[in-house]
Amino acid sequence: MQRPVCLLIWLFLLEAQAFEIPINGNSEFAEYSDLVELAPDKLPFVQENGRHQRSLPEESGEETDTVDPVTLYSYKVQSTITSRVATTTIQSKLVNNSPLPQSVVFDVQIPKGAFISNFTMTVNGMTFTSSIKEKTVGRALYSQARAKGKTAGWVRSRTLDMENFNTEVNIPPGAKVQFELHYQEVKWRKLGSYEHKIHLQPGKLAKHLEVNVWIIEPQGMRFLHVPDTFEGHFQGVPVISKGQQKAHVSFKPTVAQQRKCPNCTETAVNGELVVMYDVNREEKAGELEVFNGYFVHFFAPENLDPIPKNILFVIDVSGSMWGIKMKQTVEAMKTILDDLRTDDQFSVVDFNHNVRTWRNDLVSATKTQIADAKRYIEKIQPSGGTNINEALLRAIFILNEASNMGLLNPDSVSLIILVSDGDPTVAAMGEMTAGLDNLSINHFFPYL
Repeated sequence: MQRPVCLLIWLFLLEAQAFEIPINGNSEFAEYSDLVELAPDKLPFVQENGRHQRSLPEESGEETDTVDPVTLYSYKVQSTITSRVATTTIQSKLVNNSPLPQSVVFDVQIPKGAFISNFTMTVNGMTFTSSIKEKTVGRALYSQARAKGKTAGWVRSRTLDMENFNTEVNIPPGAKVQFELHYQEVKWRKLGSYEHKIHLQPGKLAKHLEVNVWIIEPQGMRFLHVPDTFEGHFQGVPVISKGQQKAHVSFKPTVAQQRKCPNCTETAVNGELVVMYDVNREEKAGELEVFNGYFVHFFAPENLDPIPKNILFVIDVSGSMWGIKMKQTVEAMKTILDDLRTDDQFSVVDFNHNVRTWRNDLVSATKTQIADAKRYIEKIQPSGGTNINEALLRAIFILNEASNMGLLNPDSVSLIILVSDGDPTVAAMGEMTAGLDNLSINHFFPYL
């Protein structure tokens, strides 16, 4: 089976000059006296149940007021989208104001499919970085690190379209810590627009909170929209500027604007900042762009009717697909089937060490047939080996038979969508000749 890869935040000391993160004695942090806006009238702390309270005279009759021992000095997010490729940096700076060590958590959500290119952590001038390990090795190292009380992080799936990145570190009194995460993702056009989501969850009020999204599209921008995703709390806060090929979205709420209510100590910044846009399109063979030694071809012309499709879904139901992989495959298949049009034809082939078919020939994508196919897929129980070769040969045979019998629309496109988590284990992949000029075989990997 193909070995999946995970990101393990395995921290080790590096020389400061190996990074471009400015430390310079941590001058990027304000002195504690500059943080009074978050903790006004700060007085000496008295430890109580892991929290801190201001020491107030008993004769005042006033109730004690709790203060968070860890101050979030700044929380900054920067995204640059160039030709529908987004690079995002999330930076968080915190200060331990208490006389005792404190546990500090860096917890963010990133889009599924995004590639984490770097993670660094700086504690009092000492810089640490991450490494990427094979999934089983990474999981073992992560467990060992946690058992020994060391700092480690792990990327976990939380929702259908986001993944959770979490790491925790124990910092001494007066320590200043900076977390910085970099990730990249390709934007996909859906329902007529590209959508860029930034999940904002600083967890507490930030002295400085700033989000900047820069968009550069050589084709020109047709529209730009920032929907209200915070139920009107930050109305007027996002500042939008748009030119013909460039746009900038700025989100910089003050501490007062971050509060849930005028006297609240909780932050209202807990949700997604969404930027939606589309580019200008012409009826031509797409757009070819070359930069940094790579090229990308965008093809999404307007005013063209959808092409009829002949689709064979080939689903791996071997033992390795048990659990979350099979659940995600079923949910993905149900969504894909709902998107089929009535002039499309399809069938389903599922395989482990044996090969089975839902239908031995292509059927029209009517509501009745789609509902029946969903019921068939939902009853699948993974087990056995992985005979990819025979499954693909069966799918190609069904398409060839339909073509030979003249059952395929001459303007249609034939597709085989293979849903599997790895390599064949029953038989080696043989040489396959489709006999169809417009056949495309696509391999889809469920979450590993």
